[in-house]
Amino acid sequence: MNSGLTRRQFLHSMGLLLLAARLGAATKGLAQGERVLVVGAGMAGVSAARALADKGYSVTVLEARGVSGGRIRTDTSLGAPVDLGASFIHGTRGNPLVTLASRYGAATYDTAQGDDLYVNAAGAQVAGSVLRQGQREYDGLFESLLSGRSRLTQDTSVRAAAAPLLARIRRLRGAAVGDLVSFLARSEIGIEFGADLNQLSLRYLDEDEAFSGPDLLLKPGYISLIEGLAQGLDIRHNQLVRRISWSPSGVSVTTESDLFDADRVVVTLPLGVLKRGNVEFSPALPREKVTALSKLAMGVLDKTYLKFPAAFWQTGEDPIGYIGDVGARTTSQIPEYYTLDQALDLPILFGFTAGTQARRFEQLDSATISASALASLRKIFGSSVPEPDAMIQTRWGADPYSYGSYSFVPVGAKTEHYDVLARPLGSRLFFAGEATHRTYPGTVHGAYLSGIREANRVATRFS
Repeated sequence: MNSGLTRRQFLHSMGLLLLAARLGAATKGLAQGERVLVVGAGMAGVSAARALADKGYSVTVLEARGVSGGRIRTDTSLGAPVDLGASFIHGTRGNPLVTLASRYGAATYDTAQGDDLYVNAAGAQVAGSVLRQGQREYDGLFESLLSGRSRLTQDTSVRAAAAPLLARIRRLRGAAVGDLVSFLARSEIGIEFGADLNQLSLRYLDEDEAFSGPDLLLKPGYISLIEGLAQGLDIRHNQLVRRISWSPSGVSVTTESDLFDADRVVVTLPLGVLKRGNVEFSPALPREKVTALSKLAMGVLDKTYLKFPAAFWQTGEDPIGYIGDVGARTTSQIPEYYTLDQALDLPILFGFTAGTQARRFEQLDSATISASALASLRKIFGSSVPEPDAMIQTRWGADPYSYGSYSFVPVGAKTEHYDVLARPLGSRLFFAGEATHRTYPGTVHGAYLSGIREANRVATRFS
């Protein structure tokens, strides 16, 4: 991903902040009695509701789940808080989530403190010289992919474009470096988007922006930010929305158990839910929004958490990867792990599966997945790796309230589709969520900023 804000984006952000400041006093009085419904209590919904409530609006949040957070879910069953959905604050410089973490007293942990540990098919640790060469070659590969976009006559997949480059690296640098670069491509790109390389658009690869600085974990879990923002908000849980009706005179939202009327509604449903058509809009969404929904795709990134009797890895080994089956079209082993013993003071690690592999893992029972995890860990650390004391497996692709982890741009789609999803319909129906933020799609900070954006739009339209 690109580093930092462009000048245009910086000025735009400053403009929004100045607009919010000017509107604050003006709309607080005007907003008295103005009712706004927010559909969804994930980060986008809670941030929109918080901003609207602070402006003086009467806000009610409708959430299908029994708890707030959406794709942010913190679990404590392993003896410490671990995040089953969003885990990282991506980048620290200018990231508003860092400010939120400080505001709500959520301690963070820098994940970039360890050394890479990779093991090949023979069970041998990949030498440091190969790691360094492999990283240089991967960086060069990625730059070649980006530079090749300008020569495209039609969109193609990242995999199709990368294949000849990977073959050349393997031919010139040898099998060890070639295997590592292939692994890094599948891991770093695939995990970032929750998708396979043959699904990802080359034309729009790395079109989004990123904050510079390290990635951080939140020691009390991401839910601490949701809880902080949600203080004092009227959030109605177990309200599964089925219909959203809107007209020049107002809006109504029908759930499985109730009917809610208001002046405006901010819809923060995940892309996966909107694509399924589980919520009826009346009048129907315009064709351009329907097209955008059909073109953009929902990625899946699942996690396998394992708690062991004791740590069998060395402190500071992060990430830990098994690259032995890198050439396989499908793999039965979890390829990469991160350790949490330094952050949580417990012998916990977690592995990622993404895209097709994640969806395939979701069809397996927990015992089979645990055996798969142990198989890869024993190839890395030897046969003495013990059985875990406990395990948690996520299944975001099958989750009926999200149907995936976050959005990505597949072959044939455009980043402009994010803008289309973000456009309000008149002065009644507004849209927020990570899949409506073209600059920061697929991120928690994108979801957060989209909620603030829509709160400001409501205030602007109303005033």
